[in-house]
Amino acid sequence: MIPASRLGFDPTLPIPWIVALAAFALVGLGVYIWRKGGAPITRGLGLLFIIVGLLQPMWVRETRESAADIALVLIDQSESLSLAGRNEAARRAGQAIAAQLSRQPSLEVRVREVRGAGDGTLLMGALEDSLADIDRTRLSSAVLVTDGQIADADRIEHLRRLPPTHAIIIGDPARGDRRLELISAPAFGIVGEPITIEARVDDPNQNATVAVRVSIDGKLERRIPAQANRAFSFQIVTPKRGPNMVVLEAESGPQEISQANNRAAFSLAGVRDRLRVLLITGEPHAGARVWRNLLKSDPAVDLVHFTILRPPEKLDFTPLDELALIPFPTRELFQDRLGEFDLIIFDRYRRRDILQPIYFDNIARRVEAGGALLIAAGPWDATYDSLYPTPLAAILPSRPTGQIIQRAYRPEPTALGLRHPVVRGLPNPAGWGRWTRLVEAQASGGQTVLSGMGRPLLVLDRAGQGRIAQLWSDQAWLWARGYQGGGPHGELLRRLAHWLMQEPELEEERLSLTPDSGGLRIERATLGPAPAPIDLIDPSGAVSRVELAAAEPGVWRAETPAPAQGLYEARSGSLRAFAAVGPLNPREAAALSATGDLIRPLTNATGGGLYFAGENGQQLPQVRRVEKGADASGGDWMGFRRNGAYVVRSAAAQPLGPGIAWAAFGLLLFMLGWRREAR
Repeated sequence: MIPASRLGFDPTLPIPWIVALAAFALVGLGVYIWRKGGAPITRGLGLLFIIVGLLQPMWVRETRESAADIALVLIDQSESLSLAGRNEAARRAGQAIAAQLSRQPSLEVRVREVRGAGDGTLLMGALEDSLADIDRTRLSSAVLVTDGQIADADRIEHLRRLPPTHAIIIGDPARGDRRLELISAPAFGIVGEPITIEARVDDPNQNATVAVRVSIDGKLERRIPAQANRAFSFQIVTPKRGPNMVVLEAESGPQEISQANNRAAFSLAGVRDRLRVLLITGEPHAGARVWRNLLKSDPAVDLVHFTILRPPEKLDFTPLDELALIPFPTRELFQDRLGEFDLIIFDRYRRRDILQPIYFDNIARRVEAGGALLIAAGPWDATYDSLYPTPLAAILPSRPTGQIIQRAYRPEPTALGLRHPVVRGLPNPAGWGRWTRLVEAQASGGQTVLSGMGRPLLVLDRAGQGRIAQLWSDQAWLWARGYQGGGPHGELLRRLAHWLMQEPELEEERLSLTPDSGGLRIERATLGPAPAPIDLIDPSGAVSRVELAAAEPGVWRAETPAPAQGLYEARSGSLRAFAAVGPLNPREAAALSATGDLIRPLTNATGGGLYFAGENGQQLPQVRRVEKGADASGGDWMGFRRNGAYVVRSAAAQPLGPGIAWAAFGLLLFMLGWRREAR
């Protein structure tokens, strides 16, 4: 314990008031002197004693106890150090400095590790948080052990009044690294139309030419020769609706700290610019409105609907200029503008002399080029007037036998249909209402997903790049009317139309990877047997195998933790799926080179030192205690200030006379000055 004394005050008025009165008095005294008053000293002393009386001075005797100074050591353990393989070196360096400091007398050492975040390493924010519970009079110095890649350097301005703050940089600033930066990329694109992407490859070699690989959902799209350290742009075509993971990868350079920052990715949402559907209804019937209502309810669909009301063989004596009907524009639809339609539907169509064989051949070629064809059969499909004896037969997966079954039956999913996305999960198949007509057919290929009385009812197939569906009944409208309880006509027909238009969520073979609160969720859909384990690639490139469990017919799922932030990739055969945990291109992986440029303003402003410890973190400065006002850093040492801080254990205050006596004496001096002026 150390006895000590000091002068204290117990003001009778709030300090701001006293300061205001003193300022007013000082101004008045100045004016008095400027006007050459006769007693400036007497009046000045009077004002001084009045102010002292308001402050009420006292003599304070204290018993003090010396308090240890505090040294703060912050160790950066963010992902930028982990990706560069420096996190252990940073931890060892921080612990070595803390060990040196702990051997110093009257010095308390506090060590804290700082983790990175989605916004990068917020080292200055961590420093401010660490100072929140530290008495600033006891803070000796702070040491920051980092690679220098900080994301909140703008906050240094608020820390310039700190005691000497030192920085130890882990890593060699001269070690080069190649990295890829994504400058601009759109969030969405129209399917089939190009989008522009801008990027940049930073490399120590200013004149290097770097090959950049561009892939979409794991499929190589193109290779681009890019000039290092210059922005470059290129175009890709949005391949499909829904999320498309676009990944840019720069080839490895001669100097690399990590491959993690050689890759950049973004999710491109593909949208269709209005799907065009051509619906041909062969004759008016009760189910025609079901198809029309379904397609018109989708705002993304442009529907062109023709119903044949007057067949060519019908003869009457109505003059042509009085007919309300228009001729069927066969040449315009099936030759000139056929390529504009994504889906063609023949609903209960009867083959007459309206469409020539060349038009059916055009339709077949349009399907093979990526279009879609749906045939909803009617009674005429069991006769020679069906669509089968046309050039379409070359792409159709089933053919009619010539028989029509006219009795009630319940549509049933086949074993394959229970696993197919068009039928899988439709509610309560055992409770579906019955249909009353079935055109008997034989399936020579494709996928039969619905059957009636053991015969094909709904057959799906692929032809070239396009898709085909044959529905061997025109009774779906019974479900829409609620006949015998109805059925899921809307969901079934919607799925069927979307499968035909190649919507990605209705692919039979599909792999998806989605982040959730527990990590990652993997889903694998297939029509085959149980799939093999999934290969999961984390942001660092490490591969792990994930076993799947059956969730429902045709679907297997698994959940797995995702400890690191960044882009994950799942592989199952030729299928690829991607998901981002945290930011898609985390700032922690953007720059991995060791640097002192960002943190140097803090060390310069506080009088601290900046030291480079090398890749292994072993080139550390020595620790010294210095007095206040002395230099706190040198070439191979860093100083920790002695503050002489203390804690008051007891105190006793004795007033230096009543405050009113000081004020009265000041008032007396003021009056003496007045009398002197009067003489």
